[in-house]
Amino acid sequence: MKRSLLVEQVDRFRLWVRRHGLWLFLIVVTGGMTLILAYDLPGVRDLDVTAGQPAPRDVFAPRGLTFTSELLTTQAREGAARAVADVYTPLDLSIGRAQLGEARNVFAYVDTVRADSSASTERKLEYLRAIEGLAISEEVAEGLLSLNAADYEEVKVEVLAIIEDLMREEIRPIQLAEYQRTAQRLASLELTPLQTGVVTELAYQFIVPTVFPDEETTAAARAAAAEAVQPVTRSVVRDERIIRAGDIVTEADFELFVELGLLRSGPNWRRAASMALASLLVTVTIGLYWARFQRGQFPNGRYLGVLGGFLLIFTLTAKIMMVSDTLAYWYPLAALSLVLAVVYDTRFAILVTVLMAGLAGFISPNSFERAAYLTAGGLLSILTLRDAQRISAFFRAGLIAAVGYTLIIVALWLLGNTNPAELARPSAFALGNGMLSSALTLAGFYILGGLFGIVTILQLQDLSRLDHPLLRELLRRAPGTYHHSIMVANLAEQAAERVGANSTLVRVGAFYHDVGKMVRPPFFVENQEGADPHASLDAYTSARIVISHVPDGLALARKYRLPFRIQDIIAEHHGTRLVKSFYRKAQEVAGEGGDVDQRAFRYPGPRPGSREAAIVMLADAIDATSTAVRPNTERAIEKLVNSIVEDDVLEGQLNQSGLSMGDIEQLRISFIESLKGRFHVRVQYPGNELLLVENLPELALPAPPAALPEGLPANAGAARPVAAAVPGEVT
Repeated sequence: MKRSLLVEQVDRFRLWVRRHGLWLFLIVVTGGMTLILAYDLPGVRDLDVTAGQPAPRDVFAPRGLTFTSELLTTQAREGAARAVADVYTPLDLSIGRAQLGEARNVFAYVDTVRADSSASTERKLEYLRAIEGLAISEEVAEGLLSLNAADYEEVKVEVLAIIEDLMREEIRPIQLAEYQRTAQRLASLELTPLQTGVVTELAYQFIVPTVFPDEETTAAARAAAAEAVQPVTRSVVRDERIIRAGDIVTEADFELFVELGLLRSGPNWRRAASMALASLLVTVTIGLYWARFQRGQFPNGRYLGVLGGFLLIFTLTAKIMMVSDTLAYWYPLAALSLVLAVVYDTRFAILVTVLMAGLAGFISPNSFERAAYLTAGGLLSILTLRDAQRISAFFRAGLIAAVGYTLIIVALWLLGNTNPAELARPSAFALGNGMLSSALTLAGFYILGGLFGIVTILQLQDLSRLDHPLLRELLRRAPGTYHHSIMVANLAEQAAERVGANSTLVRVGAFYHDVGKMVRPPFFVENQEGADPHASLDAYTSARIVISHVPDGLALARKYRLPFRIQDIIAEHHGTRLVKSFYRKAQEVAGEGGDVDQRAFRYPGPRPGSREAAIVMLADAIDATSTAVRPNTERAIEKLVNSIVEDDVLEGQLNQSGLSMGDIEQLRISFIESLKGRFHVRVQYPGNELLLVENLPELALPAPPAALPEGLPANAGAARPVAAAVPGEVT
């Protein structure tokens, strides 16, 4: 009781995981990547220094680095901006005219005071000192009143002349004092000391700035000068001494320590948030693509879990390897690219490659160079992977990835260096990376197949060996089924190649699709040597026995640890077809008006969920029927193939397989061509027309009614017993 309850709980948990697998993927992978990227590895950041304080020890560069120095660039731009002189407004002569008019108004007022005969001298002096905006000393005021008319007129003319001359100049605010002193020195030498004193004290007070700073234009000019300064780069080479022990750490040194990632730091929440956002972008992009394009093809949550594991492993690897210039060249992203291209598909592998290359560049210095390097190798390895059924194809793809790496190395070298000797070391690393990626790809296939049951090319090659224990057991116990499986494999493999499906998976799936028949071999006509055991059974029992070869095959597949894709083909190779021969036998027994439940005569399914399973399904039906009918004319072969394909299309058996109508047409053509070669269709010679017409119904589809597609002559298989109908029925 407790065990059954535990099993029920486990099943419920698995169902919950499958329903929410994508959300679990996003949460777990995003969190895992954030933890990996946000926290430093031990010993990576151990330098504790402060700008302006002495360095505790000698510091050497752990790797070569060229970076744009924000500090030096800012200093250079600030210097360029300071070098731009202030821009002033144009000379405004209206200011001079206004000051000249103001001076004339003052002298007119003085004229009025001088002419006032009713005012006392003290009163007149008060009037003069009260002039607004003009500072007149006691001595000058008395001089203005004591000068005779001629001398006073000379003073007035001299003051106005000085004002007019100087106010024509560009007088900046900072130059005002200098021009006012000039005004005090410009009094004519022909004037008397009293006149000179008056002129000297009055004229300079009317001198004001004629031009002013244009702040907007000045700011624009300084901004343009700053922008014209190119970013200042700073370079260090590996093992270069940056600072000696005891030397004062400058701001430039501190910036270099930051760029090299040498500084010890506590929790950096800004950095953690940055890495979390980058991780979220990567996982959400992959999740959206999966939900739209991959979920239907890989409904099993195991594939999503394996993908998450790969992402975390390669993120951790990038975290470790990107801290070193040398190790960065060896980061085997192409291995991930190749594994995903084979296990999932090419477009998905391209997407993940670009995202992971960008992430590796994001977490490392020289980010663009490394991202471009990794992207080029990964994409070329994916796009040039051909004939993935052969191990040599992966080493060829690894070599092409190395070519992509090298091209990026050369392109970057041309931009910043001219020493050919510096190409040798990185190029050798690129070649090593390509070979390492190929080896890791094959190792990944072993791991995927052994631990997770995901079908890989290496597994398929092993399973395609005819000395596999399960196939040897099938040959020993059910030799007829073994031969049928080999024929189905040949038929299906050629069809798969025509539509670009995984032909190796199709061939191996066909080898094992009927292994369940060896549980009860005599109940399947290809293994019968004499009496038909179905003759003594009712139709329901016969149908149960025939249908049971599917669950029996699944049990054997699990026992021998066959990959899940092979198990899917075993489960789906009959879809939800009706076992027509025994269904019709049950109808005959029930008589007219009798009710026969079709569900007892249908395979449990599911219907094919992949192109490969659908191809095996069609090839199985066509091989079994053609073996029973043995058509020997082109017309009979075409009719046989067309009938079987059309029946499955009309019943909707292929709706979930991903096959297009164009694919189905190509499959039909391939099956017809293969059967022509198998049954040696020859040209009909003159005189055989009558024989052909007479034999056509028998040669076309003489299988028992249950074995044949609907619409074919029912009497074609009348000479055979009901039990012999099983092969035509495609069991």
